Amino acid sequence: MVWAILMNLFLILPAKESEAKDADSINWRNRRTLTWSDFKAAPVQTAPNAALTSTSILINYRYNDESLQFNLICVFYPHKSWTKVKTNHILAHEQGHFDISQLFTRKLYKELKAYKFKPETVDRDVQEIYQRITQEQADYQNLYDKETNFSRNAAGQESWSQRIEKELKETAAYADYPEQ
Repeated sequence: MVWAILMNLFLILPAKESEAKDADSINWRNRRTLTWSDFKAAPVQTAPNAALTSTSILINYRYNDESLQFNLICVFYPHKSWTKVKTNHILAHEQGHFDISQLFTRKLYKELKAYKFKPETVDRDVQEIYQRITQEQADYQNLYDKETNFSRNAAGQESWSQRIEKELKETAAYADYPEQ
């Protein structure tokens, strides 16, 4: 029996519903650089942050009795992302969030590529790997905001920008993940 599941962070959605919601998303592939015109949502005026970047790591997988096949995509959602302040400094910080999502898409690919296929537990195994990686991503995103003080700490922001770039280079071998 073949299964196909599309997961969006911790939410499992039917493929058709998710595809409709993803129609306007921006794929990170080939280092898509964000511009302020990509931030299309209305800002949350009561939020303490100057901008919000919405990203996801999507996975579609299927299997039979012999093997697992999967596709991944790292996306940015323009209609869920917003800004109150348009400066290059803040845009660079928001790009960092998108780049971190790509970094963890590569980590997910590495894990799934190394997965030893077990037909009796494949659904549970894939979901556990996915949830672990996306939790690590969420923790990393929070640490990024904390140590940069949401971009206000210029030295921290520069340090993190270099760190993200270094890690993207270190995971370049996993940038060729199969896409949807």
